[in-house]
Amino acid sequence: MNKFENRVRKLQSLMLEKNIDGVMIRTLPSFRYFTGVGWWQPSLYIPASSDPIIFVFEDEIEEIKEKTWIKNIIGYRSVEELMKNVVAIIKDSKAKTLGFDLDIDASALLYQMFLYMHGDKKIVDVHNLIMELRIIKDSEEIQLIRKASEIANEALKTALNSVKPGITETEVAGEAIYKARKMGAESIHIYVNSGKPRIHAHPRNKKISSGDTVMIDVMPSYEGYYSDKADTIFIEPVDEKKKKAYKAFQEAIEECFRMLKPDICIKDIEDQARKIYEKYYLMKYYVYGFGHGVGLRFEEDPITTIIVAHRLMKLKENMILNLGHAPLSGLDIGAIKIEETYLIGKEKAEKLT
Repeated sequence: MNKFENRVRKLQSLMLEKNIDGVMIRTLPSFRYFTGVGWWQPSLYIPASSDPIIFVFEDEIEEIKEKTWIKNIIGYRSVEELMKNVVAIIKDSKAKTLGFDLDIDASALLYQMFLYMHGDKKIVDVHNLIMELRIIKDSEEIQLIRKASEIANEALKTALNSVKPGITETEVAGEAIYKARKMGAESIHIYVNSGKPRIHAHPRNKKISSGDTVMIDVMPSYEGYYSDKADTIFIEPVDEKKKKAYKAFQEAIEECFRMLKPDICIKDIEDQARKIYEKYYLMKYYVYGFGHGVGLRFEEDPITTIIVAHRLMKLKENMILNLGHAPLSGLDIGAIKIEETYLIGKEKAEKLT
């Protein structure tokens, strides 16, 4: 049994415990986790007690068969045909309760279509069940994240070296994207913020100016697995408030890194960062969310800025965690952050970026 089939069998055991008869997956990260293949418009059905089924555009069947362990692959040429095939298979199975992977990237439209197609069934969210498996990385996953981290290091360095007055945020992003792609990144998500702060700083055609705070955050993926690294530089003239905030952020990263080990609660890490910001009188710039998980998404469970319950989650060996996610943000300092990605070891963490 290969590792991808083993993952499916583990999920099926959890499904049987929860009386879930079948799970539909339409998100790229979970599709890749169970099939071993990155495929756009993914559609995977996992019954509780039999082999999974991939639904794919008819002309793609031959290629996907070469790349996945799953043998049952059904083709379609129209969305009507896809829907008809899914409904027929689920009807024949006599399933009563169905799961849907409601990841943060899950399409509301596809979910609504699934609800409409199976109005006589009970539909439940199974994302937490899937993340019980995905949150702990195996050795191969860790190696892929190591490679993504190498790419993140070089992409960020390249972007930082390109910063100067007159260059645009999109040009800075382009330097990082080109470097990451040349190193083998399948994709790269990137934030660049100059001047006034934005939390989600998608690059703009805005020129960087004297006195700007410039924050760059790169999130490249390699064979589906991400790393996450960020840093901040200042264009002269630089005032003391910015220097103090950057120093405090560095200290928070270092102190929280030392805390990383199994059974530490995410909230305890956040509290340590807060104490350091309080020491430097920087709480008016504070934004909650010092850490998050990294894996098949650049931000996956625990997602502390969005899901409050995740703040009480405890770290486990072989989790991958990012520190430094939320910036210190203020109109007078800009957006300042430093991010690094770490592997939680048996007794302590290893810095990957």
